[in-house]
Amino acid sequence: MIIDTHAHALDEAFLDALCRKPAFGLSAERRADGRFWVRRGDGQPHSLDENLCDVPKRVASLARRGVDLQLIGPPPGYVAWPGGAAGLEYARVLNEHGARVASQGQGRLELMAALALAAPDRCAYELERAVDLYGARSALLPATAGGRPLDGPEFDALFTVAEKLGLLLFMHPVSAEAPTRFPLYGVQVLVQWPFETTLAVTRMIFEGVFDRHPGLQLLLAHGGGNLIFLKGRLNSAYEATGWEADPYYRKNIAKAPGDYYQQIFFDTCSLSPESVDFTIQIAGAERVMFGTDYPFDIGDPEAKRALPALNRLAEKPRQQIFRENAAAVLAAARKPGMTHAA
Repeated sequence: MIIDTHAHALDEAFLDALCRKPAFGLSAERRADGRFWVRRGDGQPHSLDENLCDVPKRVASLARRGVDLQLIGPPPGYVAWPGGAAGLEYARVLNEHGARVASQGQGRLELMAALALAAPDRCAYELERAVDLYGARSALLPATAGGRPLDGPEFDALFTVAEKLGLLLFMHPVSAEAPTRFPLYGVQVLVQWPFETTLAVTRMIFEGVFDRHPGLQLLLAHGGGNLIFLKGRLNSAYEATGWEADPYYRKNIAKAPGDYYQQIFFDTCSLSPESVDFTIQIAGAERVMFGTDYPFDIGDPEAKRALPALNRLAEKPRQQIFRENAAAVLAAARKPGMTHAA
């Protein structure tokens, strides 16, 4: 059994509705070739990977590769974007449509809930609602809430609920600002997104989020961005005693920053065998989960970039990464014992 913890999907019915009537700042059109183009506000339209909506093709790929379960959330830019994030109604719509896609997956697909990060005072409640209504055991956590960092006290209720329910929070980078320093948006995805994950988790560490929520189950996309490579650099700030020493690096945390890596999971979608090797070396196989970023080309949709590293592993660490680590977290996730009104 293999569990893919990092994949994206959209419901064709959701996109068809946007073609008929704009909503949530989004509009869409379906062109003659059948491809959807989506626009946010008055921004440039962008085409969607047709495989986001092709459930039969996805299921066939999973069956061919022996993937028994794939967690699916919307593309991260649909949950948070420069200057904005999903509100209550929009998050509910995303979850309703995501659950519809999952229901078509022949038992191989499971909803990864979208979070209403634009409404921090209701975000935790809405997450419980997604658990109650759809059986969600995971949620997609953008690295910023429209540029707002996640380590502030307004998000503590979200982390408290996720910790209480044992849910897997999957942090995925998003654009916190428009790509003014990059010639192409795609370059921002390549370079800035790994940094966004790194910055978000570094702030969470130094601001004491993992001390306040030691049972948080957090998985990082793309091998954690640059975080694995920067472990020694973060530790050096904590250990500094000379003129660069700053009380900030110690005031909220009980141990060196790198020690918190043992409270974090990293996926295998770092896009080269060498990067996957390094992630496993630093984090340990018990803190790594299999993830592909299906269906995106700037990802590892069929794990061809990760498999050379994973197939070199002994049986036990390979099974931990392919299945056991994710299975243990998902099996421990529990419902809140309450029902929310629709």
